[in-house]
Amino acid sequence: MPEGDSLVRLADRLRPVLEGQELARTDFRVPRLATLDLAGLTVRTVQPWAKYLLIELNGAEGPGGAGARDLTVLSHLRMEGRWEAYPLLGPDGGRATPRWRHPGWQARCVLETARDQVVGFSLGLLEVLPRDQVAQRLEFLGPDLLDPGWQQPERAEVLLEESVQRLKEQPDRPIGLALLDQRLVSGIGNIYRCEALLLAGLDPHRPVSSVPDLPGLIALARDLMRVNTAPAAPGRPAPRRTTTAVVPDPSAPFGVRVLDAVATTGAGAERGAPPSPGRRPAAGPRGRDPLYWVYGSRRDGCLRCGGPVTVEDLGEGSGQERTLYWCRHCQR
Repeated sequence: MPEGDSLVRLADRLRPVLEGQELARTDFRVPRLATLDLAGLTVRTVQPWAKYLLIELNGAEGPGGAGARDLTVLSHLRMEGRWEAYPLLGPDGGRATPRWRHPGWQARCVLETARDQVVGFSLGLLEVLPRDQVAQRLEFLGPDLLDPGWQQPERAEVLLEESVQRLKEQPDRPIGLALLDQRLVSGIGNIYRCEALLLAGLDPHRPVSSVPDLPGLIALARDLMRVNTAPAAPGRPAPRRTTTAVVPDPSAPFGVRVLDAVATTGAGAERGAPPSPGRRPAAGPRGRDPLYWVYGSRRDGCLRCGGPVTVEDLGEGSGQERTLYWCRHCQR
C-alpha cells in the first residue's frame, strides 16, 4: 500500500489541474457508480487523508440555496492504484486525444474538465459520498501523521496524545505490527515502519508496552515522512524518497534528528554521511545508493552497521503478512 507521503505528493500534483475547475464529463467504471454523472460540479479541493485521496466537489445551488450537491470522490490506491492527469489541449490550443499510459480496462474513474482528463487506474477503493459523511466514513482511522494540525502546537499535543493512547490499548502487540495498523496511527507504511524502528534501535517483535519512548517513536516516524512530502519543482520531478538524511542529536528521540527538507548538509546517524532529501548520497556498504537504512536490503546489508539484514513475513494471519526488514545487531 502507499505511504502517507505518497498521497500528499499525489494531491499536490492533482490540485493545480483540478481545483476550481468545472467537470465537463465523468465516467465511473465500477458497477455501483456506473450511472453516476457529476458533470457540472466544480472541484473545490483535492486533499489527502492518511492513505486516502479526497476530491471534494461543489454543486450548483438552486433558488434559496436548495439543491446543492456537495460530494466527495473518495479513493484508496491499495497496491496497484494510481491517478494520472492528461492534457486535452495541444500546443496549438486545439483539442488533443490523450494517450493513456495504462490499459483502458484498468481505468476506474475519469474526471474531465475543459483542459485536462484525470484518470484513476486500478483503484483499490472508489466511493462517492456526501461531503458531510466523509468524516464518519473515515472515523476508524487513527491520527494522520501528516495532518496539517501537527504544525499547530496545541493541536499537535492532542494528536500525539491520541496516537500514544491508541497504541497503548494493545500493549502486548509487537510494535512492528502496531505501527502498520491504520486504526492506531495512520499514514505509516512498510517503508517507514522498517526505517523508524531501525533508527530507534527497536526490535520489531518487542511489545508496545516495552517501547521506552512511544511519543518519540511517533515523532521520528512523522519527521521521516514529513521531509518526503516536498512536491516537484517546475521542470524538475519530486526528489526521491529517502530516510537517510538524519544527524546524531542527543536531545532528539532515540538520539536521531531528521534533517529539514531545506537542509543542504549533514551526516548520517552512523555511516554513509547522506545529505538532505532529494540529493543522491554517497555510496554505502557494497556500493549501494543508500536511500534507506534497511528497507529492501536483502543483499546489501544494514547501512548503519554493515551487517546482514533479516527478512521475514510479519503479520497476524489471514494473508495480512508484510515483508519486514530489520537488523539484529542494531535492533536489539
